[in-house]
Amino acid sequence: MTKKIGNSAFKVIINVLISFFSLTCIFPLLWMFVSSLKTNSEFMSGSLSLPAHPDLGNFVKAIQAGGFLRSFTNSAALAVINVILTVVCSFVVAYFLSRYQFFLRDVIYMLFVVGMVIPTLSLLIPIFMEFKMLNLLNRSYTLVMPYLAFAMPFSVIVVENYISTIPREMDEAAYMEGCITGQLLSKIIFPMCRPALAIVVITSFINAWNEFPFSLVLVNDENRRTISLAIRMFNSEHTTNYPLYIGAMLISIFPILIIYAIFSKQVMEGMTMGAVKG
Repeated sequence: MTKKIGNSAFKVIINVLISFFSLTCIFPLLWMFVSSLKTNSEFMSGSLSLPAHPDLGNFVKAIQAGGFLRSFTNSAALAVINVILTVVCSFVVAYFLSRYQFFLRDVIYMLFVVGMVIPTLSLLIPIFMEFKMLNLLNRSYTLVMPYLAFAMPFSVIVVENYISTIPREMDEAAYMEGCITGQLLSKIIFPMCRPALAIVVITSFINAWNEFPFSLVLVNDENRRTISLAIRMFNSEHTTNYPLYIGAMLISIFPILIIYAIFSKQVMEGMTMGAVKG
């Protein structure tokens, strides 16, 4: 009896701690939403107080601000293109690295590993100089190339590790049934890699959506400005309308929440399967 009471008390304590940590994660979003419903004078008088007259006008003003909607579209297009290219390229590369032993295979794999530890900001100036020399600045595809290059190392390692857990007998059986390599990849291996590819989708989308320094340096055209640069415009040098600023940030967060909500189940399945196989 005493042991049962002790176990129940332990579970209650664990649940309380988990709930507390969950609230610490949710509170910033709740605070941002409540703050975006205030006027600037209400926010300055009390950042933690509730709005006297909640108003969604800050969201409307943020959307109507010059260039914000265009920047939102630019970032969405870049993020989607980056996700598609990263998923396809990393999947194909990871499959051949996992299934075949060829000349310089280990060297290529180590290059991807090294690519994960190189600070991306250290490449900012070299990439700028190279793009300037090749006349690649301020193009619609300028940011696609560095985004893909930065996403590939992590994505290849994740997918390659997952493919290595798939029995090679699956490939042999498919070839015996008359499948060519393209059919094997698209119809058998690709669907089985959905948990790993979900991680690739989420990380590549978030990284492309939130990226700031390269978009600031490589793209100066206002028509090609990304959402991270557009949000910065709400923060002026002398005065800042904080509720409007926060409202713009909440709008920019919304696509990330949607992507995570769509692919979170596959990510959890991948983590669970990895734990079971380990």
